[in-house]
Amino acid sequence: MLILALSNLTHRKVRTCLSILAVAISITLLLVLVGLSHGTLNEISQRMQSVEAEIIVRDRHFDLGSMSGGKLWEKEIEQILQLKIGTNPTVERVIPVFLGRMKLGGLSQNVFGVHPEDFSYFAGNRRILEGYLFTDIESPAQALARLESPNNPQTINYLPLLIDKRLSNAARLNVGDTTTFGDTMAQITGIVETGVAGRVFAPINMLRAANGISAKTAHLFFVKAGNNLNTDQLQQLCDEIETKTRRSANLVANYGQVLEQNFQNLTIFVGLVSVIALVICFLFILVTMHTIVLERSKEIAIIQSLGAARSMIMIQTIQEALIICILGCIIGIVMSFGAKWLIETYQPLMTVEMRLHWLLLAVLIGVVGGVLSALVPGYMALRRDPVEVLSFE
Repeated sequence: MLILALSNLTHRKVRTCLSILAVAISITLLLVLVGLSHGTLNEISQRMQSVEAEIIVRDRHFDLGSMSGGKLWEKEIEQILQLKIGTNPTVERVIPVFLGRMKLGGLSQNVFGVHPEDFSYFAGNRRILEGYLFTDIESPAQALARLESPNNPQTINYLPLLIDKRLSNAARLNVGDTTTFGDTMAQITGIVETGVAGRVFAPINMLRAANGISAKTAHLFFVKAGNNLNTDQLQQLCDEIETKTRRSANLVANYGQVLEQNFQNLTIFVGLVSVIALVICFLFILVTMHTIVLERSKEIAIIQSLGAARSMIMIQTIQEALIICILGCIIGIVMSFGAKWLIETYQPLMTVEMRLHWLLLAVLIGVVGGVLSALVPGYMALRRDPVEVLSFE
């Protein structure tokens, strides 16, 4: 039976190859879209969770997806430091982060403005590979005055930047290279290992000044809690922070879930595009199998007249569709890894994930789709009366 199915498919090689290619393209589209969306979100989530802190505090109108919205004030840090769970102080440090935005490596990048002494909480065990960690100025007002004095040789009138190795490779930036942040000249002073929360860091007061802000504002607070707190106590601390400051507080460990909620519409869009592609693919297979059945009406009638069971005709039709789909799935998976390599080679800041259960799901969809696509043509072949078919030959 299998040899007969293969012979039938190779009788029309071009049509069979086009059907296999349709399946392969649909599987590739499914895997690449899902892998790109989830891979990018997971990569961002993992970098944020690498910060040595347990809680993120933000304004209620600040969106973690776009990293924009309302601001915080550094004077609120003292309120958070005074919070307690039980009788002992529970907050070790509050790390303010001011966010800016600039284009590097062909993409818009969030610039994390931090105090130099707080950078170790973001770096962890990652080393500065080249250059050095920037220094800062005591206040945003002083930084703004210095940036507005470009003719004074004794002042630093550029914005120092520390970037990660992945961005350095993508944008081909090295220590000492210059770029622009708005109207302000910026210079790469150091390159850190990949994996830190932000791809670009700058001194917080100078970044505020580069945005024309002279007040001590921030967009995020990272809260470093005591090591003796469990998950329930950390969640209780989040509630205490929200009550005390009227801000939003989330566990860093839950950042990925918050990010997925913010990009829920993107997930729905990716799912719809994938479903449409698969439906078109299996309609193409259905039409192909229908054409094959019509072409072989005489052969099918002869087999039936010789005593072939109806199940044999149906099984043969399903086998042909399965061969097309399985070959299409295999080629589609190979094409997906090829697309992953191309995307990550020519767009180094993008991440495409290929998980085993996604690959297995793609094969399962291909097999199920192949069976369903063959049922209608197979049923039509069984309905035709062999005597009636042969009488026209």
